[in-house]
Amino acid sequence: MRKRIYYLSSLLLAAFLIIVTLVYTAPSPNQQANGFRRQYLQTTALTPYITIPTHDEILDIAGVADSIFYFSTNDPATLLSTSLEPGAPIDTFKISLRQSLKDSMDTYFFTEVNNKDFFVYGYNIPAISRTSRTIDTTAGAYATFIAGGFSQAHVLRDGKHIMLRKLDLEEKDQLFTRVTLDGDSALTEKGLSTLYRDGGMSTDGSLNYDRTSGLFTYVHYYSNRYFTFDSALHLISEGATIDTFTVSRFSISTTMANKNVYMNQGPDQMVNGFSCVHNSTLFVQAKLKADNDDEQLFQERCVIDQYDLRTNKYKGSIYLDIPARTKINQLFVHGDKLVIHCTDNVYGIKIRY
Repeated sequence: MRKRIYYLSSLLLAAFLIIVTLVYTAPSPNQQANGFRRQYLQTTALTPYITIPTHDEILDIAGVADSIFYFSTNDPATLLSTSLEPGAPIDTFKISLRQSLKDSMDTYFFTEVNNKDFFVYGYNIPAISRTSRTIDTTAGAYATFIAGGFSQAHVLRDGKHIMLRKLDLEEKDQLFTRVTLDGDSALTEKGLSTLYRDGGMSTDGSLNYDRTSGLFTYVHYYSNRYFTFDSALHLISEGATIDTFTVSRFSISTTMANKNVYMNQGPDQMVNGFSCVHNSTLFVQAKLKADNDDEQLFQERCVIDQYDLRTNKYKGSIYLDIPARTKINQLFVHGDKLVIHCTDNVYGIKIRY
């Protein structure tokens, strides 16, 4: 019996050492040639013209209306607003939100502004509330949806339709679905998404809405793929970022998936970071070093790649004078302002491209 225990212990120890060796000896994507090059639109880093500390309070960039930028906070009924100009005041105000919704969503929400309306997305419920800057707790509209949370949402320019990337429990994957709050119509994609039935983990990405063109662009995190579609869920075009990772290397725990719980089996390589679209230009946070990138500069500064969605051509890249170790949570572009929401600060940077 004791020999069996020693034998089993030796096997477990050997397996552990093999795994550790593989992890530490595996080539890092940013320590070797990745097979692509960048073209920089200027030789120096772009410096923020304004920095706003988050104080662990700012949750998201909710949007812009009439040149005023809005930020959601940890309290779904409290927002901040500012013109995002140096010295401009930051106002705090309340929106109308029923208490039961606040209690149900906890911190599992994000907010978006559309003209004078505020859309609060409780993605865990799942539910959406359209409300306004008022003290009337009965104002606005509220709707819940069939079981299966959603990870992304954008209200269309008409202020009525909302595009979701929502979990379909039968397909065991996330699909794009267009809904309304009055429930008069719901439209689900047919063939836009590649299904792996892993809850959408391997195809996770950033859904962007271009209010100038009315088109959506979905950028994958774990491969260089992106595609553009219209509000009727018709594919417009497909493109690829400049890196060479064409297939996601994401894998999940099949044991947990049988219980509708999806867990990554190992470390995944993020190819593209957060992204946004403005006036048919796609801005993507670069996660992989190009062969011509200065190693020290890439490690120290954030890089943003840009693409023309009308041609799906790479336009060039810029360096930001923001530490690369800073965790970027969101990108947002309006006019000549690139707004970056990081863990500790919100940065405003002037761009010309």
